[in-house]
Amino acid sequence: MERIWHPISKLEFFVDHTRGWLADSRESLATYEEARDKPHVLRDADVARIKKVFTEQDESLTLFEEQAAKWRQLPDLSPSRRAKLQLLDDQLAELRALRLQVLALADELAAGTIDKVMAMSDEEVGLAALLGHLPRP
Repeated sequence: MERIWHPISKLEFFVDHTRGWLADSRESLATYEEARDKPHVLRDADVARIKKVFTEQDESLTLFEEQAAKWRQLPDLSPSRRAKLQLLDDQLAELRALRLQVLALADELAAGTIDKVMAMSDEEVGLAALLGHLPRP
């Protein structure tokens, strides 16, 4: 499949789209952080979906970054467009960082899903509770 390059006139669309994407990613991270103390509210399938969604974002981020790099090479960019490109770059960098945080948190949450707890024997649950390895409700 051939890559589609967008004209600089689409810069505002990319900035707006990325702004919304960033807001959604921040909200997702906050939601997943709430589950940190109670990962048993999640199923293995929930964690797998989180990982899938945020792993697949890598390709889109790369496409956006490549488009921004191509625009930066244009001669005679106005100061306004340079500023918008910098904003886009900053947003994409924050998205990359958030993506990594979510994926790391998903790995952490995976260890305590309800599926993992239900697969434990009564003895294992009791020992884990005594050692503080089970989340408190």
